[in-house]
Amino acid sequence: MAKKALRVVAALWFIVALTFVLDKFPANPTTAGFVYLITILLVAAQWGLFESVAASVAAAVCLNFFFLPPLRTLNIADAHNWVAFTSFVVTSLIASQLSELARRRNAQLHQRQTEMERLYGLSRGIMLIDSESPAAVQIATEIVRSYEATSVTIYDEIDGQLYAAGISQLPSALESLREVSNRGNVVLEAKLRMAPITLAGRSIGAIAIEGASLSDSALHAIANLVAVGLDKARTQEIAARAEAERQSERFKSTLLDAVAHEFKTPLTSIKAATSAILTSDTLTTDQRHELLTIIDQESERLTGLVTEAIHLARVESGRLHLSRAMRNIVELIQEATRQSHAIVNERPIETNYPSTLPNVNVDAELFILMIKQLLDNAAKYSPPGSPIRISAESSADSIRVRIHNQGLGLTETERTMVFERFYRTPGARRNTPGTGMGLAIVQDIVRAHGGHVDVESELGVGTEFSIRLPLNKAERS
Repeated sequence: MAKKALRVVAALWFIVALTFVLDKFPANPTTAGFVYLITILLVAAQWGLFESVAASVAAAVCLNFFFLPPLRTLNIADAHNWVAFTSFVVTSLIASQLSELARRRNAQLHQRQTEMERLYGLSRGIMLIDSESPAAVQIATEIVRSYEATSVTIYDEIDGQLYAAGISQLPSALESLREVSNRGNVVLEAKLRMAPITLAGRSIGAIAIEGASLSDSALHAIANLVAVGLDKARTQEIAARAEAERQSERFKSTLLDAVAHEFKTPLTSIKAATSAILTSDTLTTDQRHELLTIIDQESERLTGLVTEAIHLARVESGRLHLSRAMRNIVELIQEATRQSHAIVNERPIETNYPSTLPNVNVDAELFILMIKQLLDNAAKYSPPGSPIRISAESSADSIRVRIHNQGLGLTETERTMVFERFYRTPGARRNTPGTGMGLAIVQDIVRAHGGHVDVESELGVGTEFSIRLPLNKAERS
């Protein structure tokens, strides 16, 4: 109200100043009336009808007093001047009203354009929401950003939860939004807007927006976009859950097939060895020892297969929990090498470690399992008697372990797929026993430690797997 009063005073001062100029340089009534009319139109276009009417009254008084004879009086002697004066008053009032109408329409068009731009930006933001955080929180955040709102609160009727974004919290928001959702009514207060969120004619929640200037149509449009966004996120979640269930069933089936197939060979060897021992009375001590050795090795192989299956099942179900401790990485590699003695088939193992390596915070059991898997892979895919090289090095923020074999090497396609579950190269499927789980287990263990595993290979030269584990500040010091 004070601002409007100041504008009225300013409009009157414009008329007074203009009158002084026109009187200083004598102008006839027609010229004065035309100048006054232009000024009134400018006032109406800039400020509004109330200010332009005040300017019209002041201009009519000044025109009569200074420019219509008899001058310096408010009397009008000539009838023609009465007609001119009346025409000026009517024209100025009509022009003021028309100018105000045009100004309002222009403001409405600008507001609608702004609302459309904001709604478009909001719709794009809603369509780009991800699954990292609740969809309702991301939508509320987008509304706060797009409309510069103080706070936005969304009530999801399906899960009965509130999701909010902004710098303030609405008191008793849950009960208020629940009532809006149930009744389907719109709440329009000075700084607060509430509306139901409906989808296909059914209420699925409510939204409250505080501190934003919104028209009724914009509020309903926002509520509709929120409904679409929540429904999209819910549909994606259902689809992802269904896909995860399908993948889990496929994984279980493939795992059982692979394990059952791999169990046949060691079980057949164990059965043949035990049958020979039990049914033959003519076995020499050396023959009996050889058969018992076969049983022991094949039992160890069965144990490894079971361990692989258990760990891969734990990874797949999300139950791979680390039991970390600060450990000497060289000692862990040596222990893995010792446990893999039967696997590497007496191959020479060449090691290259610097004199000092920092301790690393790892799960020792899983780290040893990871190295054993890589040694088993190296033994399977390299010529008998060829060496396996193990090296380790550290940098400012990580420690790296490399295991190299002199096998046939991998093609570019095979390198991109080698860590896939159950993937085996075409030649390996025919000639080398295995389930295709080992390298997948290695990758999952490395990722669980926050590290990265990579493979480099050259056909006819060999393959090298590289494991990089990050070092924290305590490990680096």
